[in-house]
Parts: sequence; C-alpha cells; structure tokens
Amino acid sequence: MLKFEIVSSRIVEGVESEKKFVAYMLQVRKDDIESNVYDADPSNVERRYTHFLELYNGLKKCHPSMLGSITFPRKMMVGNFEPSLISTRCFAFESLVRAVANDSRTRDSPPVISFFQDIELNEAKRLIEEKKFDQALSVLESSFKLLNKLYTDRSRVVLGALCRIVGCAEASGGALAGPVEQWAQLALRRYEAVSDSDLLLIYIPLLHACISIWETLGRDKTKLVHELNDLRKRGMKVDNVPKLMDAVDELNITV
Repeated sequence: MLKFEIVSSRIVEGVESEKKFVAYMLQVRKDDIESNVYDADPSNVERRYTHFLELYNGLKKCHPSMLGSITFPRKMMVGNFEPSLISTRCFAFESLVRAVANDSRTRDSPPVISFFQDIELNEAKRLIEEKKFDQALSVLESSFKLLNKLYTDRSRVVLGALCRIVGCAEASGGALAGPVEQWAQLALRRYEAVSDSDLLLIYIPLLHACISIWETLGRDKTKLVHELNDLRKRGMKVDNVPKLMDAVDELNITV
C-alpha cells in the first residue's frame, strides 16, 4: 500500500531574481498493512506549490474524471507564508497525490512521472556536467528508490532510473565503478525477464557500460561479451551505440 504524506514544510529564501517560496516535504512509503510491516526506508522529496499545480493541470488533461472531488488551492497574491494557509495546502496536496496512489493507470501518465522524477533528474544531469559524479550518484540513487516504490521492478520508469545510475558510473570514466557495481548487477538481473523491444534499445548500452565497469574492477566479462555477440547474431546493432545515459534520454523522447 502506497502512502503519501506532507511531513514538513519550510520557507526558502529566493536567490537572485527568485522570490521566496514554501517547500513541502512529501514522504512516500510502501507499507504492507495486512502483514503489519511498515516501510523502514521511506523516500522524501521536496516540491513547491508550482510543482503540485503542474501535476494537477497535467492530470486534468490526461484524467479529468479522477479530479472531480479534488479542489486545488488557488494561488494567493499575499499571505502565502501564513501557517494556516500552508496547512490547508498540505491537506490539498496530500489529497491530490493520494488520488494518484489509488489508480495504477494514473501513475503511468506523463505528468505524474514528471512530478516524481524530473527535478532530481535535472539536478543529477547538472552535477554530471560539472563532473560532480559522487553527488549525482547520490541524487540518482534516491530517485530510483522513490520510483521503485511507485512502479513495478521492470517498468520503463524504474529500469530507466536504474540504468541512469549505471550511466553515471560510465560518465565518471570508471571512478564510480566500485559503488555502482551492485546497481549494475541489479539492472542486468531485472533485464533477464524483459521482452519489450523498446527497452532493449537501452539494454545494449547497458551491457557496454557493465563491460566497462567489469574491466575497471577486474571482473570476468565473458558472459556479458557473449550476450552482446548473441544479440549481434540476432541482427541487432551492438556497435557504435549511444552511451547509456544518452540512450535512456533518447528512449524517453521517442516513446
């Protein structure tokens, strides 16, 4: 059972031309109520009013019927930092994301995926461009753990997030090979039961990235090389393919 809760809020002072705003800490837990087992490692993400508004407007276009009983708080010109208003908004935001939790089809819609993924993904990409690979890895790991609560293990969103972690190691030139090895192994295991032809487009770059990691760590790469050769025999292009991070980006654009 997915559970969403706004656990805290804080006022963030704006920098440069940006005005100050309220950041809401959204906690996502996956509890098993029947077994009385509760999530020991909940995920937390910060979002502001405009992010919830974008989610609401996006859902109105994709799934208008599901929002019939949900009233979204209107934007205020003054008083945005009053405790009573913040409390009211927290309740409304929780109602919105709980509606998402109660409908698995809704969770697959672009506005929901964007809401839970894009901010961290853009931050990770910025850090990678700045060659701050350790920080980028931390962001990507947290993002994967959140998405893995929301979606199935072999969903497009989760496999993409997992491959981005491996792609971060590839972008680091081997510096993160050790910390990412376990993630690479997990990605390979999850791909064992994947038959989606679109997802196979990032499987080949994943194999190349894993081979590079294995080489850096002195691991036996024979099985991975054989897998690439088998794909080549099946007529798939396995040479001169994009880097893993670029392949995931391309998949998200074209699908």
